[in-house]
Amino acid sequence: MRDMELYQRLISSIENRTEVALITVTKINNHASCLDYPTEEAVVGTKLLLFSEGEVFCEQHISKEDWQPILEEARTALSRQKSKAFVSKLKNYEIEYFVDVYPAPLHLIVAGAGHVAKPLVEMGKKLGFYITVICDRPQFANKEQFPLADEVECKPYHEYFQRLDAASKPYITLLTRGHQFDVTILREILHLPIPYIGMIGSRRRISGVLSQLHEDFPSTDFHHLYAPVGLDIGAQTPEEIAISVLAEILRVKHHASGKSLREEIGHSIVYKLGEDKWTI
Repeated sequence: MRDMELYQRLISSIENRTEVALITVTKINNHASCLDYPTEEAVVGTKLLLFSEGEVFCEQHISKEDWQPILEEARTALSRQKSKAFVSKLKNYEIEYFVDVYPAPLHLIVAGAGHVAKPLVEMGKKLGFYITVICDRPQFANKEQFPLADEVECKPYHEYFQRLDAASKPYITLLTRGHQFDVTILREILHLPIPYIGMIGSRRRISGVLSQLHEDFPSTDFHHLYAPVGLDIGAQTPEEIAISVLAEILRVKHHASGKSLREEIGHSIVYKLGEDKWTI
């Protein structure tokens, strides 16, 4: 019943947003006789789970030392979050196998439940984010207001962010109703390894927040604080602002420039139509 336990652990990892790779042996090529090694019938279809913390779980007793080449390739696939087929040499056997990567979904935390938060949650969900909405006002922080959110927390901001687990490297947007809440939140999270903190607000509001924070974090360069939040696309409506925020998050995630693709490509493309052609 180890196979059932393997699938149960795989399902549990996915539900708990834990990165995991499923390794399945698909073919064995025997290049020499080796009586102490399993037959093809006994090994093809063998499955292993590799967890992000390094733990390995398999259907049957397998020498992890012998399987190190396979596990190393699986670790590479897991770190790159990309499923892939591989071929490795084990003793006198060449083993073909597939590594199916189940990455943890990106965690988007929306602090504040105002007009921008709603389209941000809706569009973020379409992009595959696991979304948490946190607000201290019960009339806004509820499932009726945010049916697509995975979690809706109604509690004081400092209480939620004091206990924040930064292991998932969440992307955080501060859409609160006042700079005093932003300061409260940032005091709890600025020192954490968070890739993106976006804060909405006017230049005056942002300047006031930063001046207060510099007193508490004099040596911090605020490199992961994006304020005002979003890319400059001339956004006016809540929906447009949500798009600009998500675009900036994706730019940070993919380490991209955020420039127009036309600008990135330049004037090197030649279009042809019949005998006519023109260059951009």
